[in-house]
Amino acid sequence: MKATEAKTRLYHGLRRLPPQVVLLATFACFYFAIGPGNFFAVDEVMQEETAQALILRHAIDIPVMVDARFGRGGNWYTVKGPGLPMVSLPFVYLGLKLDDAVGSMNGGQLAGPPIGPPEQPLRWSGRLALSAALIVNALAGGAIVAVLFMVGAQLSPKPRAALLMATAAGLATLIMSEATHFYQHELDALMVLLAFWFFSVKTPRELSSSSVLGGASLGVAILARPDAVPAAVIIWLYGAAVAWKMVRELPDRSARMIRRTILAAMGPIGAVAGSMYFNYLRFGSVTQFGYWEDRARFVLDVPQIAKAIAGYLFSPALSVFVFAPPLILIFIVGRKAYRRWPLETTTLTLAAIAHLLMIASNKTWSGDLSYGPRYMLESIVLLMPLTLPAFEMAVDRAPRRATIAVAALMFIGFMVQLIGVSVYVAAIEVKRMAAGVVANNAWVFVPSVSPIVSDLEDLMSRQHLSPWAIRALAIPDMALLLLIVLVTIVLFGARRAFQYFRAPEAGPVNLNSRALPMIIVVAAVVPIVIGLAISRPLNEAPGVHGHSLLSAGLEAQSAGHMVSAEEDYAMVLSLYPSNKFAWFDMGVLEQDAGRLNDAILLYQGALREDPNFAPPKNNLEYIMRTRFGFPSLHPH
Repeated sequence: MKATEAKTRLYHGLRRLPPQVVLLATFACFYFAIGPGNFFAVDEVMQEETAQALILRHAIDIPVMVDARFGRGGNWYTVKGPGLPMVSLPFVYLGLKLDDAVGSMNGGQLAGPPIGPPEQPLRWSGRLALSAALIVNALAGGAIVAVLFMVGAQLSPKPRAALLMATAAGLATLIMSEATHFYQHELDALMVLLAFWFFSVKTPRELSSSSVLGGASLGVAILARPDAVPAAVIIWLYGAAVAWKMVRELPDRSARMIRRTILAAMGPIGAVAGSMYFNYLRFGSVTQFGYWEDRARFVLDVPQIAKAIAGYLFSPALSVFVFAPPLILIFIVGRKAYRRWPLETTTLTLAAIAHLLMIASNKTWSGDLSYGPRYMLESIVLLMPLTLPAFEMAVDRAPRRATIAVAALMFIGFMVQLIGVSVYVAAIEVKRMAAGVVANNAWVFVPSVSPIVSDLEDLMSRQHLSPWAIRALAIPDMALLLLIVLVTIVLFGARRAFQYFRAPEAGPVNLNSRALPMIIVVAAVVPIVIGLAISRPLNEAPGVHGHSLLSAGLEAQSAGHMVSAEEDYAMVLSLYPSNKFAWFDMGVLEQDAGRLNDAILLYQGALREDPNFAPPKNNLEYIMRTRFGFPSLHPH
């Protein structure tokens, strides 16, 4: 009887959850369930490795890899900003604990097989720390959907339309595919949208707290992506305009505006200070950013900017209307949106355009290897609320063709995103190279190498399939249980969302509660503050640092923490590629894990540095004799 009563209370408790919370949990679980479970690019690896270094060493040095930057103390560092690595600290910590607890040197169905780049022998894929890091963007994607619903409910008296608009954004735009990877754009887009929501404050009583939280949101966005600054400035000015409209009739309006300005500026100022300190940690200079290559420069090149804008509007590979079809509705209802919400519509449009111009000024404006316009995710998210009048017409079925148009665009967008999450993103690069269209972003305007066409070809031929769910179903292990749990949550959440859609008046009435947005901001800000606080510059000589890393690796290996040991040995080889002990010790790890081919290469690396080094020679002989049947090199 007690068990039955407990289940009943739990069920009714879940039914009382606000729809925004249901949306966040449902979409986050959905995104994680359809994701790859691992990384496809070193850009993702650099972020996770930075978080891992902070946890293990209170430093931010990472193993050498493509696009890593040589900096302080002769070490290598990420080219990216500090936002995403530090926000992900709790999740990477969880993943490291899982790696130590269950061991993942051999990978698994969730994290995939152990693979890595050719620059060094470390194998990132296969680690649960990577899988855990992907939870961050799954949550960020779910949070975007939830906040879009809250923005829509704030603008429109029809919560059903707000729910449908947010659902369309989560299923039929780039939010979906980007939530399955570990790039900064999802976090950036979430925090800019969240700042817009906070700055849309309705009462003077909430002005101070909303200013702090909105400014903090913009600060996190800037730490995630420095190119968020133009849109952040416009959103910040929007907050000032809203505040002035609210207090202009009050006798203490000047004092209130000064206080609001100071509070709202704290977040962006803190972000600038945090970025400068991060630069100091990496390069010993607060003004030295990681983007010093010519290809990463911002230039005022009108032909390039025009080409980039054309690419993001009309090309088959990058058009925001191809990868986010619901945005097409703006051309139909944009004027209506402006008449109803002139300030909000102007703000969101200008912020989206400012972001577009910022990206178009970058020499690598296309984003190189990506599924669609990743760099424009922020603009896509900001523009979605402007489609709200179309969703109002759709839910009212007035006219009926509005419902048909919305349904058609949602279906097309979902299919585009489904193709994107089904195939390993890096597979497209081989086809672009074969077509000779990699240079100067030429691939952007070539339909045959559009990510949609390329991935659809691979999907039809069942090649390069990436979702970890496929691996879990093919070869069941604990990942299958996780998949079942995620699917259960998604089905329950979808049912609750549908119930709310059918009868919103029966659901929770406070759709503008600040509890969830505040939790999101705190969850982002706290680990950033902790990460910056525990970071230390590496001032010791490379020899001293290398020796401490080698000792830490031996200690971790003795304690059975093989993944941490592998990381330490890789760091040694980044500093001293000729260190025979690191080659040998990593070879032992690979041999113990059963990855004999990798072990052979590592032992050969040790012997290349010292042909008379006996331990790798003996282990290599043992592998050759027992695994491949070669006779002993030293018969007795």
